Amino acid sequence: MQIPAQSLRFSIFQGISVKQNGQNLSFPWAGGMNSMQYQSMDLNGDGVMDMVCFDRTSNQVSTFLQDSRGDFTFAPGYAMKFPVIENWFAMADYNQDGRKDLFCSSAAGIKVYQNKSVNGQIYFEKVKDPLYTKGFTGLINLYVASPDIPVIADVDSDGDVDVLAFEPGGHYIEFHENVSLQKSGKADLDFEKSPQYWGNFVHHDCRDAQILNSVISPQSVGAVNRVDHVGNSLGRTANNDLFFGQVACTNLGMLKNVGTQQQVSYSNIDFDYLGGLSVGVGVFYSATPLQLNGKTEELFVSLNTPDNTGFRQDFQHASFRIVGGKSKPFLQDQMIDVGEKASPCFFDVDEDGDLDLLIGHAGYRVANDVKSSMYLYENQSGTFQFKTADYLGLGVSESLTDLVLQVQGNQMLVVGQSAEGSKVFYLSKQQIARVSLVLNPGEIPFMSPWGNLVITRTGRIQSAANADWGQLSKESWQVRSCQFADMDGDGTAEFIGIDLEGNWHIGNYDVLTNLISWRTADFQGFTVGRNARLSVADFNADGRQDLVVGTGAGGIYLLENKSNSPVWDAMTEQTLQVWPNPNSGLIHVLTNQPGELQLYNTLGQKASTLHVEPGRTYDLYVKQLGFIRFVDDKGRVSTQKLQQD
Repeated sequence: MQIPAQSLRFSIFQGISVKQNGQNLSFPWAGGMNSMQYQSMDLNGDGVMDMVCFDRTSNQVSTFLQDSRGDFTFAPGYAMKFPVIENWFAMADYNQDGRKDLFCSSAAGIKVYQNKSVNGQIYFEKVKDPLYTKGFTGLINLYVASPDIPVIADVDSDGDVDVLAFEPGGHYIEFHENVSLQKSGKADLDFEKSPQYWGNFVHHDCRDAQILNSVISPQSVGAVNRVDHVGNSLGRTANNDLFFGQVACTNLGMLKNVGTQQQVSYSNIDFDYLGGLSVGVGVFYSATPLQLNGKTEELFVSLNTPDNTGFRQDFQHASFRIVGGKSKPFLQDQMIDVGEKASPCFFDVDEDGDLDLLIGHAGYRVANDVKSSMYLYENQSGTFQFKTADYLGLGVSESLTDLVLQVQGNQMLVVGQSAEGSKVFYLSKQQIARVSLVLNPGEIPFMSPWGNLVITRTGRIQSAANADWGQLSKESWQVRSCQFADMDGDGTAEFIGIDLEGNWHIGNYDVLTNLISWRTADFQGFTVGRNARLSVADFNADGRQDLVVGTGAGGIYLLENKSNSPVWDAMTEQTLQVWPNPNSGLIHVLTNQPGELQLYNTLGQKASTLHVEPGRTYDLYVKQLGFIRFVDDKGRVSTQKLQQD
């Protein structure tokens, strides 16, 4: 008899500690960082500014609470309250109600969400899309190129929020003045475009910019009707100092305001503000000055590219905080981060009865080659200890990119991309060997309950018997990564997929009709961003399959399976009886099916196994054991948690 399907529910899990380079990571499962943008906001209403981060590569928002000592805690529940953001975002209180509102990129320029949070419950409501400004001929879209980052702040110190943004050609800064207070006495979103080159500044290339004066004019430097580039970042201090970066440039420029708030004046350009500071390696830097402690304005610096074309970026070191002329890593150094496109799997690498962590990744540039490898975090009494960034030397022996890992029983498949196509290896007994399997570039094999399948480059799934498995071509989304696992305990495997944008799709597959009936899963509104990879493991050893997600930003999310567990009784095909429970160290076990008893200690480590026959009572000494798991010969699983008197 098939067990009725249970509801699916998952929650973010952070209960596994990780130690790296002798340090316990504060929030190892926070998902990684690549091209970061930073804004401050009091998320929990305690009067202390917290941090809202947006990763341009994955379109993922992450939130961190700050305490009175300045320490941060990963708090993903707040990120779920933000709308979908692309390209860039900024936070500013445009209506002066004491709550920061959200400005972000739109196809037409800028869209605005009003912060309508009540009693600590964060809520944003879209009020403008697009945002308009008064130009020379009437209202026009307030344009911000999608690669750019504008400044949205009270630039002229008159009490309302203005906008600074590079013009479409990317040469000079436009000032869009908010005139709502002058017109109505109420702060709102009423903008007028200034005809002037704001700050008398023109910009052509990485180190090619000029301050305009009576001698140097826009015409003399060729700024008019010239398009050299699109892609500029802007950051502004409270004193109207400006930081600027440009696409394809490795430097960050700085303009020091020697005038007033109302009459900005720049006298010189520092083209290499980051010179001498350790801020990683890459192009297109952005910088955001923020006051997190209410006193000192600090500078937060990161890369600003949407991808890693040519592997030019060091995404493993991409988030920095600059205070007093010194830089230090910010947040990223407290989480697992392998660079980009992490592909994690829990697997008993050293065959000691517990699960270790292996992570593949996109790869790093080494001289003229790109190397992808496997990171190993060894499970040591419930704490995962970093061991190596190149387990079994795969990064040395092979020139691979985009290494994808997946568990298949007691083996692990390792798939990497090369110039010849997809190379496939298997990991077994601490050895790696090549599989005789020829695949096209981008194709990734994985096991299902019905045999080998292939995820094609188009995001569709193809089997040997069916070129359109599950009829996924009829869906509006494309598969990025998927797994098959029994998540609800009904005895059958569900299809679990992540699409290209990081949304979840879970369904039951009908082999006779080749159709999937889609189910609703409660992820608390949690998406995992672009370029995510999925695996399945019972990482907390509670007898239920959990979800492990490698993010495009190079980190990992753990999603604990909180779904209702099936209740096994005499009416089902399998019965597991354990008594007494609570116990004083001795229990009796009886099953009505043959199979294997798996005994786990309180740390979730497998202590021993025992093959059992139906109808026979087994007496077991279980002092210091946490739970008992029974897997019958049909592969069905039941679990009993052990409690001691």
